[in-house]
Formats: sequence, structure tokens, C-alpha cells
Amino acid sequence: MIEQLQQAYEQGLKNLVFVNFSSKSVIGGDGMKEKDLSELELSKEIACCEDITTAINWYLRDGDYDSVRACIAALEKSVSKIEHLENQIKAKRRNNLYEMASQLCKQGKSAKVVKFNANSSL
Repeated sequence: MIEQLQQAYEQGLKNLVFVNFSSKSVIGGDGMKEKDLSELELSKEIACCEDITTAINWYLRDGDYDSVRACIAALEKSVSKIEHLENQIKAKRRNNLYEMASQLCKQGKSAKVVKFNANSSL
């Protein structure tokens, strides 16, 4: 059942366009970049996790513990995929920064990528 749910998501979400409200960007549609594909896949996995969590709650209420175990296994797989996609997106962003810095250096401008944790207190 979980595999059917995941297949339904994949088919149903192929033609959808996601709006990332935090970055105010549209993810999806024709002519998508590789970066957008990763972000679209991440959005799909997060939505899938939310629905699996809802299914777990329903199965718990009904006392269907075998289905709960199956959902938990699917949820663990989705969480691993989310972590992988997040790391992949971060790596692509970091590589883009280094590429931009390299291009600026080739143009004779001083550019350097530095590591700074925006979450740390100053």
C-alpha cells in the first residue's frame, strides 16, 4: 500500500508546480533547471512524509499495527532521502559560489568564498 501511495505521488506531482513561499520562488513547470528538480523532489518527499504521518495516526486509531510498521519503514526511507537531497542541494549551492568566485577572479576582481555560520551569535 505504501508503494502504491508513493507511486501515486510521483504520477500526480509530475504536472504540479510548487511555490516555495520562504524563498518566494516557483519550483516546477517546463524548462526546469537541475537545481529546481532537486528542490521539487525535496518538496515532494516532505509532502509524502506529512501524508505518511497522517496515515500512521489513522492506523494507530484503528489498531492496525502492521500497517503502522510499514508506514514507519516508508517514513524512515523518506527521511533518509530528504537528508540526501538537502545535502545535494547544499553542495550544488556551494559549488555555484566557488564557480562565481572563480569567474570573478578571471575578470580580475577580488573574490573569495568564506564560511560563515549565519545561525551563530555575534
